[in-house]
Amino acid sequence: MTKAITIVLKIKDWPQADRSAWDALFTKEVFFGDSGPLTHWSAGSHAKRRQGYGQWLSFLLRTMPECLSAPPAARVTKEGVRAFVEEGEERLAPMSVHNLVSDIYVVICAMAPETDWSWLNSVSKKLLKKAKRHSLPPPHDIAAGEVLRLAIDWIERHDGNARYASKTQAIRFRQGLMIAFLVSRPVRRRTLLATSLEDHLKVQTDGFHLYYEAKDIKTRKPFDFPLPEVLILYMQRYLDVHRPLLLQGKSNNALWINQYGDPITPDGFSRELPKVTKRVLGLELRPHAFRHIAATTIAEVDPEHANIIRDVLGHATLNMANKHYNRAKGISACNDYQDLIGALQKKAVKQGRT
Repeated sequence: MTKAITIVLKIKDWPQADRSAWDALFTKEVFFGDSGPLTHWSAGSHAKRRQGYGQWLSFLLRTMPECLSAPPAARVTKEGVRAFVEEGEERLAPMSVHNLVSDIYVVICAMAPETDWSWLNSVSKKLLKKAKRHSLPPPHDIAAGEVLRLAIDWIERHDGNARYASKTQAIRFRQGLMIAFLVSRPVRRRTLLATSLEDHLKVQTDGFHLYYEAKDIKTRKPFDFPLPEVLILYMQRYLDVHRPLLLQGKSNNALWINQYGDPITPDGFSRELPKVTKRVLGLELRPHAFRHIAATTIAEVDPEHANIIRDVLGHATLNMANKHYNRAKGISACNDYQDLIGALQKKAVKQGRT
C-alpha cells in the first residue's frame, strides 16, 4: 500500500538539496562571520516559512515528482506556481494562499539571490490584493460595551457564590476576567498568554500597568498600557484569591492559570474560549474576534477617530483601521475607546434594569 503524502512535507522528508540549502540559510559562523542570511529570524518566522515551503515541496511530490531532481530554484516556475495556487484556492482562504506563495518567494530569494524573482513577487502582491478584498470578516453581533458588561456580570455571579465549589468559582472568575481583559485591551493570543507577573504586569499607585517588549509583540514594537480602571479591583482579587487557588501549590509567573495549576496553553485557550463565550456572551468567539469587535465598535461609534484602532490593536499601519472605517463610515460619536466601551457598558446595564 502506497504511503499517503502529507499536505506539509516535514523537513526530514525534503530532498537533500532543499535540506542543505535550508540549513545553509541559518548556519551561524562564529569565527569568520560568514553566516547564513536568515540567522536573524525568530523561531516563529522560521517555523512558518518552513511549513509553507514544506507545502510547496509536498505539492511537487504529489503532482510533478520528476522535477524534484532539479535544483530548488529550477523548480520554481510560473507554471508550477500557477498550479500550486489553483490547488490552494480549492481548500484555503485567499490570505492563506497568498501566505504560501509569500513563503516560497522569501525562501527561494534567500536560496538563490542571484536569480530575478520579480515575477514571483508580483504574483504574491496580486494574491495579497485579492485576499484583502475578502479578509475582513462580517461584524460580530455584539458591541464591546456589552461584552464587558456580560463578562463582569459573569464574574460577580460566581465570585463568592456558595452554590459553586471554590475551584469552580476561581475558574469562572478567571474566564470572565480574561474576556473583560480581551475586549478592553485586545492583544493577540500569543501576547495574552505570555503575560507574566514578573515581566509584564506591574503594580502602580493608580492600579496596574502592562509592559510588553518588542519580542512579545507580533509587530516587533514595544506596547504598554494601563489596565482599565473598571478591572483593577477584579484583577487584584484574582491575584489575591483565585490565582493562588488555581495554582494548587505550584509556582510559576504566568498570569493566566488553568484548572490544573499550569499556565494556559495556546491550544487549550483556543479550545476553551468559544465554549466559554457561548455561555457568557451567548455566541462563540475565538481569540482574534475580540480585536474585530474592538475595531468595529470604534469604527461604528466613533468613525472620526478610527485612527485609534491602530493604537488599540497595536498595528503598525492604518490599513486595518481604514478597512473598519470604510465599513462603518457615516456614523459618529465619542473619541476614546475605553471611555467608549465604558459608556456603552453603562448604557447596557441601565437597559438591563428597565
